[in-house]
Amino acid sequence: MTRRPGRTLRPGTIRRSPVIIIIHMKLLKHLSVLSVVGGFAVTAHATAFFQAALWAPEPQLVPTTESVAGIRLELYGENKNVSGLEIGLFNVTTGNFVGVTGIIIIPSIFNKVEGTTTGIQFGLLNVTKGEVLAWQAGWINIYESKATGLQMGFVNWGGEGVKADFTGLQIGLINTANNAKGVQIGFINYAETLQGLQIGLWNEVNSREWDSFKPLPKVFPFINVGF
Repeated sequence: MTRRPGRTLRPGTIRRSPVIIIIHMKLLKHLSVLSVVGGFAVTAHATAFFQAALWAPEPQLVPTTESVAGIRLELYGENKNVSGLEIGLFNVTTGNFVGVTGIIIIPSIFNKVEGTTTGIQFGLLNVTKGEVLAWQAGWINIYESKATGLQMGFVNWGGEGVKADFTGLQIGLINTANNAKGVQIGFINYAETLQGLQIGLWNEVNSREWDSFKPLPKVFPFINVGF
């Protein structure tokens, strides 16, 4: 039998054994896993579970540009998005808030949400620029977009020029809304349009005329209704 000559390698070429190829594949696999874990780490860092703050922006544990999903304790704190339990004197959320702010026995002094508010707010002054779906209890509740739920306070105010709509129940000395759907109970109740009931000393539906009954005039004491 004649022996076949061995294959001659070209200059500059390297023969890779199956073992080396398997090692390379494992390295690529580990690198891909590390990249995924690193991505989760960055995401976890951007949303912290616990925040403690004395006076924003410093000193506080989580920077003002990051979000908190868990517990926020502070004298004055500020974060992007917040979800969970928030207990503090001055609380500012530049994004959206979901959860509970304050407790009945320890209400906040000032709660401000520049996005939407969903949940419960206990504070002396509650201000939300976005939509509200919540129970708000405080001295003054100001909502600058649409609000749905329960408001209890000395003043429940539908934003600058009373342009915000309200659906639900308002209880206070002064209650205002643009389009009110539900019930307003207070000394002074104001709505541009009304689909529901007003109970108080001064009940005004501003879109009506003074001398027309549709079904009641523009201002009517004790009770006013709208359909």
